[in-house]
Amino acid sequence: MNAMKVRWLRFTAVGTVGFIVQIAALWILTTRLHFHYLAGTVVATELAILLNFFNHEWWTWSDRPAGGQEAIRRLVRFHVANGAISLAGGALMMPLLIELGHLHYLIANVLTVGVCSVANFVAADRIVFRAGTQLFHPIRLKPDPTCSTAAGSSWTVLLMLALVAWSAPVRAADLRPDTLDAFNRYARVTESRMDGELHGKVAFLWVDRLPDADRLEAYARLKRGDTVVSRLVTRDAGREIDTPRGLIHHWVGTAFAPHATVDRTIALMQSYDRYQEIYAPNVRQSRTISREGDTFKVYMQLFMKKVISVVLNTEYDVRYTRISPARAHVRSYTTRIAEVQNPGTESQREAPVGQDSGFLWRFYNYCSLEERTEGTYIQCESLSLSRAIPAGLGWIVGPFVTSIPRESLEFTLGSLRSALGYSGK
Repeated sequence: MNAMKVRWLRFTAVGTVGFIVQIAALWILTTRLHFHYLAGTVVATELAILLNFFNHEWWTWSDRPAGGQEAIRRLVRFHVANGAISLAGGALMMPLLIELGHLHYLIANVLTVGVCSVANFVAADRIVFRAGTQLFHPIRLKPDPTCSTAAGSSWTVLLMLALVAWSAPVRAADLRPDTLDAFNRYARVTESRMDGELHGKVAFLWVDRLPDADRLEAYARLKRGDTVVSRLVTRDAGREIDTPRGLIHHWVGTAFAPHATVDRTIALMQSYDRYQEIYAPNVRQSRTISREGDTFKVYMQLFMKKVISVVLNTEYDVRYTRISPARAHVRSYTTRIAEVQNPGTESQREAPVGQDSGFLWRFYNYCSLEERTEGTYIQCESLSLSRAIPAGLGWIVGPFVTSIPRESLEFTLGSLRSALGYSGK
């Protein structure tokens, strides 16, 4: 076996050990020491990076020893290379594979990890641990009297500064008035378009407004039990609506429930006390707070997981409008969203509303129901507002805020269709 293959196997082994240590450290920091999950992620990642660096220095690239200032420079290069490649993978590859390639996030993650591993190996071999003139004695596990006191002090200061910097709490995101104003404007323009659909100015359902070929394909998929989902963008007078420090997620989805009636569908949608059964595990708790005719006030505790987990206590105003015997329209608006911090622990508490991690600040849902001879078509159009992706956290937050809205819509429509007695294919 040639030297490069041996080095690659050692590199992979070190990376595997580092990954296990990172996961174990994250678990201890979040569940035992009650760190905020983002702060815990950063500390655990830094510990894994330091462990990997030392193992590579003493084993993977043991034939290229360094000491003193060169060792410090290597550590800095190792951080920079790992950070740049990880950010490129998380912030660029993951969104491209998920959003443009429509891959499942786990498959996208595996591909990203594979590409980043190769890139990290090349960077480590050619840049971090590059061969050069040995000016100092090799690093040893025990103190080396030939290394200067200044060099040893530099190592100590560097490691202390790194740990302090990385373990600092991640500041919560605040919902700013201009962000909320932009979302409200977006919702108003979107609802203006919907009003035209409700009054018969255009086709009632989104699938009926598609070009002929796309419409026929969509109906074929619906009859097979698929959920047809698409991203939408609302423009005001032809211009996109800018959302400072926020992201608006706009999706529409349609499902078909054979033999179901509009009345039966509405009755099921109004069974809010059963949502924790119908939509488990995404809905953990649910209940009707009050009802006045066709207007409801509802509470739900939501659970969302993708790379990270989030629990939210939410309240809604929901209004049902019967347009005709065969058509109905439902509008649901969140009136309160509070993120639950440290859920399931003794320190569980709600973060101040609008001063949390910013994964979901607003959620508006609009459902249009149409009964036909063969069954009922259920269309839901969702608008949600989240924080903009923080710089450097794309690999953690990016998959969550960009993919969860679509997957939640698909899950909701699929669960509703199943509860109406149709399991699909």
